[in-house]
Amino acid sequence: MTADRIVTASELPLLFEMTAARMGQFSIGFVKILGNEDDAVIAGAGTLVTAGRRFGILTADHVLAGLPKQGSVGLVFPDAGPPRLHRQLVQIDATDKVTIGPASYDSSGPDLGLLILAEHDAANLKARRTLYNLATRRDEMLSRPRSIQDGGWFLMGMVHEQTEDLPPERGFTRVKGFHGHCGAGVVSAERTTGEYDYLDFEAKYGAGYEGPQSFQGYSGGGLWQMVYTEREGRFEIKDALLSGVAFYESALVGDLRTIYCHGRRSIYDHALAALSRIA
Repeated sequence: MTADRIVTASELPLLFEMTAARMGQFSIGFVKILGNEDDAVIAGAGTLVTAGRRFGILTADHVLAGLPKQGSVGLVFPDAGPPRLHRQLVQIDATDKVTIGPASYDSSGPDLGLLILAEHDAANLKARRTLYNLATRRDEMLSRPRSIQDGGWFLMGMVHEQTEDLPPERGFTRVKGFHGHCGAGVVSAERTTGEYDYLDFEAKYGAGYEGPQSFQGYSGGGLWQMVYTEREGRFEIKDALLSGVAFYESALVGDLRTIYCHGRRSIYDHALAALSRIA
């Protein structure tokens, strides 16, 4: 995990908790409202990003395509800790869906987009969440990218299979429980095809695996490279680097599943350029 020593088993829970909390503050889940609020389902994930005075939710293009064309879409916050009741709706008519890499709907890509929110919705989110600044990171991520062997790799998303109905409370007759998840894995390969770059994130199933059986719901979620340091015998997060956007999962092959993600150039070149063009 660091150049100095290996993290011990007793240190892992706290380190993982810190990692999930750091990633979670930039992350959201999309919720599609069904019927007359008869039900709601997870519709993907995204990362809150900014550049200058511009603001958006970075996600997969196929996630944008799956959002409703009118009415409301829900946003949920995958915070660490116990579930928290909240109802955050935005009017989809007031948003702007920006395709960066048109969805291929397969592992080859591309599949990248931005959801631009109305000013009042952006202000509400900025009061509650943290925005990841793409512009201030651009030079570092493109000119001096860290090796994929450095630090630890984590994928942030929403676990579709863990969606549940909860007891009514606070005057709400229907309450749904949505679960975010920070999954550890390995980036096994990086490559460039055409204008876009890609990272292959591998989740290993087997003894001790506690992640989801399917990564449905993770589409559009952020892939993070976490860099740690040690101070007074304890590990701390030195840096959290948004490095990818998930868009496709493979079948399970043996005990491995690959989640295909856009990489750093796709984010800090193409996505940043698209966000910067928005008035």
